Amino acid sequence: MIDRRTLLRALGAGVSVTIAGGSIIGCTNRPVGEDRDPNTVQLWGLGAADAEKEAQVLEAFSEQNPEVKVEVSQVPSNGEGDASSVITAIRGRTGPDLYWLDRFNAPQFASLGLLEPIDGLIEEYEGVGPEEFMAGWIGFATDELHYDGQYYGLPTSTDTRGMYVNMDLATEAGIDPALLDPRNGPMTYDQLWEINDSFNVQDDNGTYERVTWIPWDDQAKLIMWAMAADVRFYDESTGHMLLDSPEMLAVASMYADWIERLDFPRMDAFKATYQPPNAPPAQTSFFSDRQLFQITNPGAVRSLADYKPDMNYAVTHLPVPAENDEPFSWSGGFALAMPKGSSLSRPAWELMTFYAGYEGQKILMPPLTGIPTNLETIADPEGWDPRIEFFVELLDVTRSRPPLPVGTKLWDAMETMQGSLTQASDTPENLVKEAQQYVDPTMQQFVPFSLPEGFGEPDPNLKLPQH
Repeated sequence: MIDRRTLLRALGAGVSVTIAGGSIIGCTNRPVGEDRDPNTVQLWGLGAADAEKEAQVLEAFSEQNPEVKVEVSQVPSNGEGDASSVITAIRGRTGPDLYWLDRFNAPQFASLGLLEPIDGLIEEYEGVGPEEFMAGWIGFATDELHYDGQYYGLPTSTDTRGMYVNMDLATEAGIDPALLDPRNGPMTYDQLWEINDSFNVQDDNGTYERVTWIPWDDQAKLIMWAMAADVRFYDESTGHMLLDSPEMLAVASMYADWIERLDFPRMDAFKATYQPPNAPPAQTSFFSDRQLFQITNPGAVRSLADYKPDMNYAVTHLPVPAENDEPFSWSGGFALAMPKGSSLSRPAWELMTFYAGYEGQKILMPPLTGIPTNLETIADPEGWDPRIEFFVELLDVTRSRPPLPVGTKLWDAMETMQGSLTQASDTPENLVKEAQQYVDPTMQQFVPFSLPEGFGEPDPNLKLPQH
């Protein structure tokens, strides 16, 4: 959790780099008190691995806006709630105009005063109300940027989660293809365990040689299994978190049973053997034909093409608790925000709306194998890589974390609980109580608090194309 004491003592600064092309130039922090050039926009954008892809967006913007210069910096990742770089820049008055932000951090960062609301800019530069303008992006993504009646950024990309299947292993094991066909809906936990018990191979010492699935591996997380069970994390009527609810306890207990059933120490040894820490990206237990199912996001299609191009694979739904349960997925993603001290200039706004809008997302999403958040781009068959079509279709059933001003703390609590359950270091009963005690007192600082209207409901404006 980033609190106000952290806000005052955070250290660290961004590292500037140069990206060539058009009017994109290297970034140097301006001295404190120096006026900004109104036609220069400072952007803290994507990391080095994707800088060339981002440069394509910025070059297209520069062609349309030759009078605007874009200064690009790469800074330490702000994921997992790490705001040290932007905090330091804000304190030193050297922050950017635009900031690539992990969306689930937005309400918490806004509550700490780290971000500028954009409602006034929408009204000034677009001539419409904020709600009307933000309706151009998928609802759950704009919900994550909403805090205390205002919006704090524009969503850029999103994702969904599915279950990749090694089809050669599935055929070898005699698994009914109909069970893996997403057109037939998701399999249940019972069906998954039936496959698990017949497919897993252990030697005479009990060491795993191949496995069906790992419920904590990659994008499979305790918070995902809670979403699958429709667990609510916050109660608006009482203003309290629900991390110690009977529903959350049931999921934690189920997860603990899974850990025991799979024998975590042996499964951990399996991963250490076939996918050791810091292994090259081509070395995974899934790529090495040792793991039947892998729960992850659309970005894996790029990894498969790069490192395992000959794999015969398919993607299907995540498993669900019971027969006839509807398919589900869960989504995160990123946004462009304006940190405190941003110029809030028209050029900054124009870059923000271009980058996060139809044109920018159509350029950036296909090479990133990301899912657009702009509704026009989603509806365009050329707005995303055709290999991720199934993941785009999951937008109809996906869920997202509640946009709370304690969102980062909620994430930390769930990750801590998952780690303790996985290690069997405490009981589910104790862990749900500890999670509640960790998050709820902080949440009380913001009560009464309401989630955005319609949160969790399907977006009626979403239209999915067919490739």
